[in-house]
Amino acid sequence: MQIIMEGRASSTKSIIETSANFFAKELGLNRSRFTLLIMTEKGMARKEGMRGVVHKVGPKFITMIIDSGLEFERLIITLAHEMVHVKQYARGQIKPSRSCKTHYWMGQHIRKSYYDQPWEIEAYSKERVLANKIFAITGA
Repeated sequence: MQIIMEGRASSTKSIIETSANFFAKELGLNRSRFTLLIMTEKGMARKEGMRGVVHKVGPKFITMIIDSGLEFERLIITLAHEMVHVKQYARGQIKPSRSCKTHYWMGQHIRKSYYDQPWEIEAYSKERVLANKIFAITGA
């Protein structure tokens, strides 16, 4: 997977880029033909009520927007969560419906509340495991 990090050079940008590459390898995406564009938006959690979001925007292109204003631990956990969604799109596990209001998971149309959606259950179950690997490396 090719990962492109958009934005000004900063320590946060470097942390996101390095961690995203690490998570891509951990999730088995290093040989994926997808391109992931990561963009940051400071204050996203406060303004939009979410820390990160992932969209498949083309046949082999995924975008991620992540709140760069998060403190280190929350930033890494959020990035890990969103990288699980990147894996889900890259492997075809999740696909948006035509209306983009609901999704298909493993070929089945799913209409469930946020915490009951199978893609969110997987992302929440893996975010801490992935993040803890970064914390162990950095000593955080």
